[in-house]
Amino acid sequence: MAEVVVNLLIENLTQLLKENIKLIFGLKDDVEQLLDDLDDFKAFLREAGKSRYENDILKRLITKIRVVVTKAEDLIDQYVVAAKSHYDRKWTRFLDVEYPLRKRELAEEIQKVRVSVNEIRQDPDYARNALQEEALPNIGARQNQVPNVEEEHVVGFDGEANAIIQRLVDGSKGFEVISIVGMPGLGKTTLANKVFKDERVENYFMNRAWIYVSGVYKRRDVFVRILKELTKQYRSYVDEMSDGDLALEIKKFLGSAKYLIVLDDVWKVEHWNELKIAFPPNKGSRVLVSTRYNDVAIEADSKGDPHNLKFLNEEESWELLQKKLFQKKICPDELKRPGKIIAKNCNGLPLVMVTIAGVLLHKAEISAEWDRVAESMGDFLRMKLESYKDLIQMSYDQLPYDLKSCFLYFGAFPQANEIPAGKLIRLWIAEGFVIEDEKQLLSLEDIAHEKLSDLVNRNLVMAMQRKSNGQIKTCRIHDMLHEFCKSEAKEENLFEEINMRRQLHKIRRLSVRCNVSEILYSGLAAEHVRSLLCFSSNEHELPAVKLAIIREAFPLLRVLHTAPDESIIFTRFPRDMTKLFHLRYIAISTTLKILPQAIDSLWNMQTLIVRTQQSTLDIKGDIWQMTRLRHLQTNSSAQLPPPSSSKTKKNPFPNRNLQTLSRISPESCTAASLVKAPDLKNLGIQGNLVKLFETNKDTGSSLFKNLRELHLLEKLKLLNHGGELQCLPQKYEFPQKIRRLTLSGTQLKWSELSVLGSLEYLEILKLVENAFKGDKWEPSEGDFPRLQFLRIERTDLKTWKASSLHFPLLKRLILRQCLNLEEVPPSLADIDNLQEMELNLTNSNAALSAWNILQIKQGKEKEVKEKGGTPRRFKLSIYPPDELKLIQQI
Repeated sequence: MAEVVVNLLIENLTQLLKENIKLIFGLKDDVEQLLDDLDDFKAFLREAGKSRYENDILKRLITKIRVVVTKAEDLIDQYVVAAKSHYDRKWTRFLDVEYPLRKRELAEEIQKVRVSVNEIRQDPDYARNALQEEALPNIGARQNQVPNVEEEHVVGFDGEANAIIQRLVDGSKGFEVISIVGMPGLGKTTLANKVFKDERVENYFMNRAWIYVSGVYKRRDVFVRILKELTKQYRSYVDEMSDGDLALEIKKFLGSAKYLIVLDDVWKVEHWNELKIAFPPNKGSRVLVSTRYNDVAIEADSKGDPHNLKFLNEEESWELLQKKLFQKKICPDELKRPGKIIAKNCNGLPLVMVTIAGVLLHKAEISAEWDRVAESMGDFLRMKLESYKDLIQMSYDQLPYDLKSCFLYFGAFPQANEIPAGKLIRLWIAEGFVIEDEKQLLSLEDIAHEKLSDLVNRNLVMAMQRKSNGQIKTCRIHDMLHEFCKSEAKEENLFEEINMRRQLHKIRRLSVRCNVSEILYSGLAAEHVRSLLCFSSNEHELPAVKLAIIREAFPLLRVLHTAPDESIIFTRFPRDMTKLFHLRYIAISTTLKILPQAIDSLWNMQTLIVRTQQSTLDIKGDIWQMTRLRHLQTNSSAQLPPPSSSKTKKNPFPNRNLQTLSRISPESCTAASLVKAPDLKNLGIQGNLVKLFETNKDTGSSLFKNLRELHLLEKLKLLNHGGELQCLPQKYEFPQKIRRLTLSGTQLKWSELSVLGSLEYLEILKLVENAFKGDKWEPSEGDFPRLQFLRIERTDLKTWKASSLHFPLLKRLILRQCLNLEEVPPSLADIDNLQEMELNLTNSNAALSAWNILQIKQGKEKEVKEKGGTPRRFKLSIYPPDELKLIQQI
């Protein structure tokens, strides 16, 4: 990981030279010379990062380099803080007698660092021949067409799955608990997932929920997730409920209906006993438990006969390896012999197969490399099955140097945590793990998405949820990989997990799991800490006087993440915190209604996330001069300041980095403001939208028309709080490239939807909280030509005309709280693309019409199968159980 520190320092120094030359006035030559010295290290470490095996010489050199680079980083970062404070004093800066002395000291320290750099270069072992014998061959450019961990790659589980499905569907007519047991890596989750998604199971159990339990177990969290899965929505009142009340709420929701609950990876008998009270013994209902422990399996299984998962045989292992590497293509003949040896030596463990596939991923056409792996891994893979660390290490060592830090960073999050991809990517960028490539016309976010996809394709990261466009929405890693990441990151000084107050030594990044106030109150000095990630399950409202400790304890902080976990509640924003000049990412929960003007002093800020308990947030700081700001997110209506006059400001040019403004007030959408953010991709507007849409009598213009100049805008949210709207703007007033649109609380007539239907690029449309009102909706023929996702929630709609003439490409339809809807349009069955439909809190008539669509779709699927084709599978979900009972009776 030393190369990560070098990359980050070089980026900082380069940025300093480009944009803040006055801060290093008189030291420019020293900094440039240091930059050249470190650049040489960068090349060396990039090659060292490719080394597969242990190398004591490399370890010694890398340790030396890390110490020198860390020292240089601390010197520069500390000096920048001092210089920025000096220049911000304006007239009183001339009275600052310490600053010139500090400047001379830095110059001397830089020279000492350069002497150390030169000593390392003179080291006899500092040469490329230290890498020659064990360096990996050039594996070429990154491949894009690589297999994902999806159910189409499941191998060897058909018989197992059929046996479990038979117990689920054709077993006892009463209530039954079925358990799957097997050692880690044997494929329990894969098998349970295959069963859960099987068409026979989906059609038999309309009430279904999948919950990952794991060793990081909290009963309350499990109950809340079960409720959310069953109801398909989060209900705020559950926050006030006890564990017992939550269990009763689940039982109440399920009633007497038939259901299936999957509890994946239960660790202890007491955990099962604490959870089972929520599951009523309804006829035909099932609970499927997967576990790595025999006592849990025996205790949970109704018949005391758990399903013991078998190992893959040699043929199945070879088949799985081929599918992971070649998908539907044929394995080249020259790779079959070494491939079968590798498969045989994986001992029938799917996890081992998946991991070794990651090792071979970029060697799919290099027979010599397969031979080398087959020869060197044969004995190694016959190891005791309790440990896979060495195997994981092999897969990790195969990662490009720039992916290693990204992968290890997963260990900073709590185990079994499902991580939003957007959050992860923004943290990667703030940490300096993602470097802009001048040769590519990609944003840092695009590059980071590619890195995440690469890790998923290498089977090191699991994509848990995907967006409608296929992009990863949430992800996590396997428990064993999580332990590896924590261990390796600690060894490489990338980050360390803190569970209690203790000496922090030279840790660069902290993942705090304890009460963070204990650390802050301990009076520690941690100038070396760059990132503070708080994941405590308990919230702490720190007294205002204690908030200043953050700046005192961590003066060089780059990342402060406390929200939405709410580990710390900010009752005010201390002025001292605006002196954290290196801060790039901040996510906080607060009671504040105002962010002070001094917030714009955070000149390095990239991501600013504020979760406030107030309905509005007044941002006094001039965010338009924060030229590195990429994402501004709040959960309330943020009032932005108008841009200052370019005649008096140093940054009169647009901010080409700014991509997200969500959510801002309608009044903030002025032409002067939006011209400062021409590359905006994501915009959320919340407040009285009348002020956004109304036309000025004098100018004939409106604030909404200013959005037309946002040529790159793809995602737009319009959330109306107060004010009665009469109509939508005309088509030509909308941003041209809009793909995702959400309307909430607008209460417009359904006829107004014709405007949205004419937006040719629109793919995702969400109409929530009575966005439209009235009994009838009749879209025009040819409307919504590219729409793939439609969600209608909380409306008084009764009748709706819809078919392939209106929604030719529709893939997914969600109807929630449409209590008056008389039927789901039967003609939707004619849309070939339609693959999924969900009804939640509609009524029995709507549910029955949706059921009829399912029957028609299944009939078409059968016809396609009989003709030898591959049908598009259609999935229907209906809630609550009362509607299902009526259908089942019919």
